[in-house]
Amino acid sequence: MENASKALIIAGAILLSILIIGLGMMVFNNAKNALTSANLDAEQIDAFNSKLETYIGDDKRGTDVRTLCDTVKSSNASAEEENFVKLIYTDGSNKEFTSQSDILNLRNEIKNGKRYDVKANYNKDTKLIDKITISDPITTSKPETPEG
Repeated sequence: MENASKALIIAGAILLSILIIGLGMMVFNNAKNALTSANLDAEQIDAFNSKLETYIGDDKRGTDVRTLCDTVKSSNASAEEENFVKLIYTDGSNKEFTSQSDILNLRNEIKNGKRYDVKANYNKDTKLIDKITISDPITTSKPETPEG
């Protein structure tokens, strides 16, 4: 009888240790998934921004800016309203373009042969590009005044 009770105690201890190991593995996998999903979000942010950052900079060709307009238009079509990218064209009016038709009209205003300065603004909370300013350096620059 003593051997049987010892065998039951040993079997219970083995089952308890298997349960503890299984619980530990479950906690580890949940923590790993949480870290992986956080990295995916950062990767998604980088992927979104990299689509647009290609066209950001000074002295960009009109064809690049027109392609940027197409990219923003398609991005806004699939985005939620709070994640829209606004295009601002500083030709004196500083109008914001977010709707599909407005972006298409802006795209048609951009001349292929001209050069433009394109600057991005990043949302402080989401780290996504939320505003892109397109300016014509010739029309927006102030004329230099002679010193003297």
